[in-house]
Amino acid sequence: MKTVFLMRHAKSSWDDPSLDDHERPLNPRGFRQAPQMAERLNAWLHQPQTIVTSTAQRAKDTAVLVAQTLTDKPPIVLEEKLYSEHASAIIHTIQALELEQDVAMIIGHNPALNEYLYGVGMTKDNLPTSGVAVVQYPVEHWTEVANTHAQLCFLDWPKRLRG
Repeated sequence: MKTVFLMRHAKSSWDDPSLDDHERPLNPRGFRQAPQMAERLNAWLHQPQTIVTSTAQRAKDTAVLVAQTLTDKPPIVLEEKLYSEHASAIIHTIQALELEQDVAMIIGHNPALNEYLYGVGMTKDNLPTSGVAVVQYPVEHWTEVANTHAQLCFLDWPKRLRG
């Protein structure tokens, strides 16, 4: 069994219109919510052994905050192809994960995450910023992921627990 935590980057800042989209940083809410979500993930028995993130600044910032907060402090790998609008980038990233790893985290963007998650059973309209989906695959090798029925096990986002 392989498990992937798919996370949408935390809330980004639009304060500097001169910045290219790829260079936008997190805003204060993003800096607050990313570690809060990682704290919730600390309750999971099996933590990500690696975090693979988009090269966009907001995704890299999210990855650092999450890695620092998770109990196991997983290493971060930058993956340029995750800065994409297409779910195929997520599938290719999953298929390229290290064989000996059973649990990984991918930090990316919408609409790619939504597209991928709709394909594995998400019924929520949109994965919010800092949202996390946990998907399990009944496979032995990551390369088998595209050919196997994935199961969406858990979905969480910052405002889910508000009264």
